[in-house]
Amino acid sequence: MKFSLISDLHIKSAEDPRYELLLKFINSKEVKNSDTIILLGDIFDLLIGPHLEYLSEYDEFFEKLKQILKEKQVWWFEGNHDFHFKKLMPRFLKKELLEKFSYITEEKIILINEIKIYFAHGDHLDIENTSYMKYKKIVRSNWARFIIENFLPYSGLKFLKEKFSNQSKKMQKSFDKQKEKNKFLRYVSELKGFNLVVLGHSHIFENSDSYINLGFPEVNKKFLYFDGKANLIDLI
Repeated sequence: MKFSLISDLHIKSAEDPRYELLLKFINSKEVKNSDTIILLGDIFDLLIGPHLEYLSEYDEFFEKLKQILKEKQVWWFEGNHDFHFKKLMPRFLKKELLEKFSYITEEKIILINEIKIYFAHGDHLDIENTSYMKYKKIVRSNWARFIIENFLPYSGLKFLKEKFSNQSKKMQKSFDKQKEKNKFLRYVSELKGFNLVVLGHSHIFENSDSYINLGFPEVNKKFLYFDGKANLIDLI
């Protein structure tokens, strides 16, 4: 099995330069050579709920995704900025394409030629951030999902988008990169029995024999291509 993977683009709009990075990824020769395409969460800075407006706003990407699903598997991991949109997919994918699409809310473990790989967005490891874990518990609750899927209009998300943006700016001011890096490396070391762990979320680039985090693609401009071994490909 060959796969291509990207995470944490945090695309804010179709005019965002990071959207161009996503299109470069999806049109790359590595993606064309892959059996599975993996979107490891927070591809969009705010994609919440099953609103058809997303399909119009990012029509080039979603149309390309539809074409890819005719030949390949797509795994989309739920991030902490793009969530509760599982019901969106049946609204534009035919049954035969939907069967090749996997919406993953936690982790996934696969075995490729005796190489055991662990995938997750990574926010479930952020257990020392108590305020974030409280926030996550609320927004991932069944009642929040019900409200978001049934009562929160697309227009109302503009308010949430601004709130998310302001919250991220506040967190960045107090962000201790080395502390966060050490924390995630410690948690990764506790994931026993895996040849490779692939996470996102932290925005801290890390590339070792057993652990890969693509960081923030706007800065690091990398995606992962696996063809029996892990290759970091320049996103230029």
